[in-house]
Amino acid sequence: MATTNADHATGVSRPRSATSSADVDAGFAERLAFFDDVLRRWLRSPDTTVACGSWADGAIAEFVPGGSAELLPPAYSGCFEGVRELRLPHCEHHLHVDLGRVHRLVCSVAPSVCFGGRPSFEVRFLTTGAGGAPSSRWLLSCMLTAPYEGDLLVTDPVRWYLETALEDQRRHPDLVRFEFDEMVFDDPVCDDLRLVAAVEMGMPDTASWPQVLDALQPAVPASVSMPPLEPCVLGILDDALRLADASLVIYRDRLLVELQTEQLDGVHRYVEDGHVSWQVGATHDHHCHLALGAVTHVEFTAEPVPCQGGRANYTVWFLVPGRCGNPYRVDGYFSVVLNRPYVGGEERLDVIEPMLELYRRYASSPWVTANEAFLVRVNECGVEGGGHASSQP
Repeated sequence: MATTNADHATGVSRPRSATSSADVDAGFAERLAFFDDVLRRWLRSPDTTVACGSWADGAIAEFVPGGSAELLPPAYSGCFEGVRELRLPHCEHHLHVDLGRVHRLVCSVAPSVCFGGRPSFEVRFLTTGAGGAPSSRWLLSCMLTAPYEGDLLVTDPVRWYLETALEDQRRHPDLVRFEFDEMVFDDPVCDDLRLVAAVEMGMPDTASWPQVLDALQPAVPASVSMPPLEPCVLGILDDALRLADASLVIYRDRLLVELQTEQLDGVHRYVEDGHVSWQVGATHDHHCHLALGAVTHVEFTAEPVPCQGGRANYTVWFLVPGRCGNPYRVDGYFSVVLNRPYVGGEERLDVIEPMLELYRRYASSPWVTANEAFLVRVNECGVEGGGHASSQP
């Protein structure tokens, strides 16, 4: 991997090419297949509840499909290859989940309000956060629906839970770990749970909790590591920064930052204290840090603006869900804009057409759209590529 000034801090640069190595692609495909298989196995069980959300955010949705839920095959490619649609039986309710953003499974045994404070038995699908950094938040959780009868632990579903979790851990010890909340050991069912776990792992029924927990957490080989997941927009941003006579623009209330792309040396992955961001520009020159993992949509627009004399302003918008403080466009995290697409009254096709061509290269991606005015220019200039029209005028 190439290095630049970013390495002299704590950053690690990346090449100008946005193409991942074959090893990273193969690793991603293997992890995706594994998470897909785990979710499908849980959905086949009639004793599964699927929970989405966290009490930390104030709401949780729970679905009890009774073993009849269907996980549809992948429908997209590229950065959305991990998206799956979970269909619930006998209704139109469904769920879209992106398994491509999952970085680990946590088999969690912890007190739950659903069971009056007694332990729940869950597999949590932990997701990546801003910049592709691993987080402790989960995109969904699969849990046992009925692990108790009255105050008693029902051993069969708990045994199934431990059996499947241990099998998953044997398959991928780097992607599966157990977590037992300390409060579990004060619960009346604690000893019953210890006995079930010990027997399931072939240990004596007199095995202590420390012995059981040590057996549940085998050491992960030092050679095992997970390559960081690259944001889906990394390639298109890398290419947009090569456009001639353009600027990277960050607009906020009473603040406008413009960095000319010709003075930026590309995009670099930057790590500090475990936090991942993406640095645009060299460390010892003008640069900025962006949470590219937060970007979910890219839109090409051609809109008339006063600064171009009422003519079209050619822009590539990098958009995020919700507001980000941009007074012109609430979801406009940042953009790449052509500075001078006109000379006098004439268009500079040598500047405009490369942006039209950039759109053509990425138009088939489901997260890339263009407004109608931009698509008109694509057709007028004879640049091939259909793509998706956006709702913006």
